[in-house]
Amino acid sequence: MRYPVILIGAGLVCLIAGESFGMWMAQNPQNFLYAPAHAHLNLAGWVTLSLYGLIHRAYPALAESKLATAQASLAILGGVLVGPGIVVAINSGEQNPSLAIAASVCIMLGTLLFGIMFVGKAVMAKTT
Repeated sequence: MRYPVILIGAGLVCLIAGESFGMWMAQNPQNFLYAPAHAHLNLAGWVTLSLYGLIHRAYPALAESKLATAQASLAILGGVLVGPGIVVAINSGEQNPSLAIAASVCIMLGTLLFGIMFVGKAVMAKTT
């Protein structure tokens, strides 16, 4: 699979959504209540997914891992859903944080899988 393209592409979608969300927030000071959602969408979405893509590009052996598809899927799912999950939690008076929690679990699992992949395929690789 073309993990660098997929991950950076998903990151760009998050960046466009995050920038649009930021512009919407700037329209009214009351909208700044959603700043945590905006920040998480940009960081977990744009920054993290793009870094994963760039690291996949730098270490092509990562794509050979059996965990690569699960890692990319979890990271993208979490990065895309964390912002909306925080918005839902804020709007429900933090009575319904389940989407934010699920997104956070996806992000964390994606990070753990990435760490396992990186250690297994890049750090522990035999140098020739």
